[in-house]
Amino acid sequence: MELFKKYFVNIVTKKYIAFEGSAGREEFWYFTLFAAIISLVLGLIFAFLAGLFNLAILLPWLSVAARRLRNAGHSPWWLLSLIFGIGIFIVLGLCTLPSIKASK
Repeated sequence: MELFKKYFVNIVTKKYIAFEGSAGREEFWYFTLFAAIISLVLGLIFAFLAGLFNLAILLPWLSVAARRLRNAGHSPWWLLSLIFGIGIFIVLGLCTLPSIKASK
């Protein structure tokens, strides 16, 4: 429960649209994991709720993804590849790379 509070609740409440700074792999992947689990559970209950949740979580996910890309040494402009269908795989792949600070 503490991981949920640290990596999901704090991002949604305190860093909702904070595109500045950087985010570690742990922060990005835990946020993505919790968002996917919540979306899946809501989708099983009522698909409309999952759609609303996904819309509400879009900006926080984009902000944590931009901070993660910056931390991995890539431009947050890579998020524009999400416009194309294959772009999610590009962004997720770039977010798996180690941080620049950690590799030095």
